[in-house]
Amino acid sequence: MRRPDRTFDPYAESPVDGVIAAFCSVRVISGQFLSDKKIGTYVEVDMYGLPADTIRKEYRTKTIPANGLNPRYDESVFEFRKIVLPDLAILRIAVYEETGKLIGQRVLPLDGLQAGYRHISLRTEGNFPLSLPTIFCQIILKSYVPDGLSDFVNQLNQPLLMKKTEDLLNASVTTSSDAGPNSSSSSVRRARAIESTSTPSLDSKATTTSAGAASSLSTNTASTTDITSLASSTIKPKTPVETMTLISLDYLREQKSFCKLKHKQDKDLALMKKKHAKEQTALGEQQSKIMSKAKTDCEKLARSPMLGGGGTRKDLSNGGNLTAAKGDPKLMDLINEQNVEWTTLVQRQLIEMNTLRRQHAREQCDLLRLLLDETQKNQIKEITERHLKEKKDLELSQVRQNIEDSKRLGSEKNIRNKMELDRRVRELKSNNTKKFVEERKRQTMKHEREKDNLTKSHETQKTTLLAEIDKMLEYSVNYQDETPMARFPSSSV
Repeated sequence: MRRPDRTFDPYAESPVDGVIAAFCSVRVISGQFLSDKKIGTYVEVDMYGLPADTIRKEYRTKTIPANGLNPRYDESVFEFRKIVLPDLAILRIAVYEETGKLIGQRVLPLDGLQAGYRHISLRTEGNFPLSLPTIFCQIILKSYVPDGLSDFVNQLNQPLLMKKTEDLLNASVTTSSDAGPNSSSSSVRRARAIESTSTPSLDSKATTTSAGAASSLSTNTASTTDITSLASSTIKPKTPVETMTLISLDYLREQKSFCKLKHKQDKDLALMKKKHAKEQTALGEQQSKIMSKAKTDCEKLARSPMLGGGGTRKDLSNGGNLTAAKGDPKLMDLINEQNVEWTTLVQRQLIEMNTLRRQHAREQCDLLRLLLDETQKNQIKEITERHLKEKKDLELSQVRQNIEDSKRLGSEKNIRNKMELDRRVRELKSNNTKKFVEERKRQTMKHEREKDNLTKSHETQKTTLLAEIDKMLEYSVNYQDETPMARFPSSSV
């Protein structure tokens, strides 16, 4: 109790740390020389100790009338199933007259009791010894075994008996299969004989529970399996571990919002290309008209006798006599002017196209960052909701387990009164609560570990993806469309 790593709660119904709970049963058989009068007597058996161990005015034998010399009680066993702290427990056996007057009593510390058949001499209320009055009873002391584990403990305590029982059963099954259907009744009789021989006697009934020799081998195996997996199967709700999706740029690009933005950007880009094509077509047609008119003027000037130079005709159609056409300064100025105008148009269109693409790249990078944050938040929210669901399932399983235990205890016939039933129910609830608290601790540690792993994974993914997004944005900023300018229309020269 002075150790800092140990706790002691006197009102707790669960075993104290480092102390093994005890089981005690008392069967009052008879009394000797209780009184020299013909009076009725009865015996009360009480237990004093911690609040959880104290049981008073519950266990009482029937009244034996008109026999104070050697009354025979021999009733059912008074069981103290769970004594949390045996070192502080005290057993009291008191004999009363039928009027309620105390004849004698004996108060014995539990750690000083010896199991077996004992004659217990009585004392007065002031603890003075009485010469003749004694109580003959059977006392059984052993360690406390929780409900559902008695068969398993019996198998551990009596391994040879279980092995002999299984060998006899296997031999009987083999014999019956070899002998055919005519020997089935004999095998059944042998099995019943084995069961009757393995039934414990009256003296060992409370110390060791029958191992059930007539039960089959599969039943024993199943019972041990159920016992060993009791805490895990009924307390641990097994839920599938959901694997989170690995976040990558391809995964983010498949999101609905990104696909919608990409579709809008492709549409804007197609509209700009269409607009640029119309501008180039309109400028080309305009320049072609101007160039055709200039060629016509040059041809007229060439036909003129005053400017013809000896009547020589300058044919400029279809690019003919290009040297003469290029020699015309007005025509050359027009060609240079149209080239500059066309180049300016194409450069302006390239600048607009690159600007639009950079703007689209920025919008995509911003949306990818936003989608990354939202996806990580959704994953954290998903794992949090899953953890809450597991906690609720664990709480529901605890409530369900308590209800099932209460129903099972209510249907047992060996419970004497409501106080014992309430004590058994509180004991089971306390055990279940302790198991579920431990399970909650394990579950909380598991949830925290999963959350930490997810957070670390998110940090790594975010660092990698942001670096890739920055590279993509830098590439879009430095990118220049190297598409060659549209050639000047051939009809211009």
